[in-house]
Amino acid sequence: MREDRIRPSGIKPFPDSEDFAVAPRDQRDLVTIIQIMLCSLKIYYDEFGEVSPVGTYDGDTENAVRCFQRAAGLPETGCVDVVTWNRLAEEFNASIYENL
Repeated sequence: MREDRIRPSGIKPFPDSEDFAVAPRDQRDLVTIIQIMLCSLKIYYDEFGEVSPVGTYDGDTENAVRCFQRAAGLPETGCVDVVTWNRLAEEFNASIYENL
């Protein structure tokens, strides 16, 4: 990597919180961030289907989250809790640095 390049900071883990979850039909900025991470990771997970960063937690997003959870050995809930968020962030960040 060239020294004059600015390194991206990546997605940060969420603090531990048992009640944190992003679920189907949610509409908030976090949904868009999740969808962007899923879109970026699609090259590693063919079964994600089509996920678009639209900001609404739709069926395509839920399916991709379930596929990710299955592949990561997490409970397959279709919701993004702290554990799922942190694993998504970890893989997303690794993919960013891998492609620099």
